[in-house]
Amino acid sequence: MKFFFANFLAFSFLYILCVNRKYICSKLNLIDTPGILSIHKSKALIFGGIFLFSSLVLNFFIIYLNERYLDKYISIYLISSFFLIAIIDDIKNLDAILKLFLTIIACLIIFYIDPSLRINSLNFFFNNSVYINDNIVFNYSFSVLCILLFVNAFNFIDGIDGLASSIGLSFFLYLIIKNFEIFEYYYVFIFSIVVFLFLNLRGKVFLGDSGNYLISVSIAAILIRENYYNPTLYFAEEIFLLLLIPGIDMLRLFFIRILKKQNPFKGDKNHLHHKILKKFGKSKTILIYLLIVNIPIYIYMATDKFLIFIILSTISVYLTLLKYTS
Repeated sequence: MKFFFANFLAFSFLYILCVNRKYICSKLNLIDTPGILSIHKSKALIFGGIFLFSSLVLNFFIIYLNERYLDKYISIYLISSFFLIAIIDDIKNLDAILKLFLTIIACLIIFYIDPSLRINSLNFFFNNSVYINDNIVFNYSFSVLCILLFVNAFNFIDGIDGLASSIGLSFFLYLIIKNFEIFEYYYVFIFSIVVFLFLNLRGKVFLGDSGNYLISVSIAAILIRENYYNPTLYFAEEIFLLLLIPGIDMLRLFFIRILKKQNPFKGDKNHLHHKILKKFGKSKTILIYLLIVNIPIYIYMATDKFLIFIILSTISVYLTLLKYTS
């Protein structure tokens, strides 16, 4: 009965948030005005961060009521700090270098508070564990690098209504297939992403950096916790395949911008999903992106073989799409 009542209150509160999203975003100045790089033509509410963070807090509350070990898959400090930085960015439009600096400082502080979030080893399916250098500077630096690469690669996906939310849900689906207990810890959050996806596809409601950061850093926290408590569940190869397409696209854009002597953190419309969008439209772009991101990891999960072939094939598909859509 306690569980039912807590869920009823949680979903009722989220419903009230949805109904009042315009008022909330207006009061917090979470309004996106179309610019040169914008695909949309009218103002939109940056509602994703507030909505998803509220769902996470409610999720934490329900887990606490059920007397379960909260820190098993969740890092409250890591998620909250990234959300705070990103929501300030959504409101004030922080400089990219300042935002990067703040996220690095937040990671370093949190790693000191919670050593279990430091990545001490990488577990490979074929080569067992590879232990990270015990040097504290290297250990901290490597852990920060992994989290920032994950979060920023995911952030590079955002740019089309529904794309980032769909990819986030597909990542959660993969994690849950391998460990259903994750759903029990994140079901309110996952439900909220589905609701937000519906609102986002209808237009005029965006994830913003705060929403993107919440999805990506939540997934990163799960992977790091599992690497610490259950290191053979998600192998390094699987995480690499999940981020292969977003990672390649991020590195390509960074190199192009640097070669052109531009700020590598400055946005543009040269992303893969922008190119696919021009050729196929929004619905087909989301479908194509979901397929090229997820098919490699499921092939690998089903076979435990052909890793090099899968990687090379995925890169070939990426390059073919780039050429075809340019």
